Amino acid sequence: MTLKNRIERLGLRGATVSAAIAVAAVTTMIGASPAAAMWIDDNPGPTVDNCSPGHVCVYDTLIPMGNPVPEHRYYYYGTYNFVNEYDDHTVWNNQTGGARALLCLGYNGTNCTVTIPAGKAFHGSLTPYNSIKLVP
Repeated sequence: MTLKNRIERLGLRGATVSAAIAVAAVTTMIGASPAAAMWIDDNPGPTVDNCSPGHVCVYDTLIPMGNPVPEHRYYYYGTYNFVNEYDDHTVWNNQTGGARALLCLGYNGTNCTVTIPAGKAFHGSLTPYNSIKLVP
């Protein structure tokens, strides 16, 4: 086999591998669950004026711009059930003293899978979550 033939065969293999990687990437993006697109923002910047210190605020947008009014404000420790909360939201934990906000798959604060530390924000879909719990 000549060098030219080997290069051509390698080129074909390279193209085949590239195509397989592209198909796998598209399949992964299409099959990704809403929870896969969420993240905890370690540096969300200054809090917006409408989320007072000590509160946890829920915004109906993935990235709050300007000075939006939150859909919900929570202040007291405890559990709050969501009603009709779907799609992308931001949950901003503006509590102090290390207090946490937990997003829970079940109602009444059960099966909590996401912890939002004080001063951090969650960005992602609230569709799988049915409650939020504020804890010290």
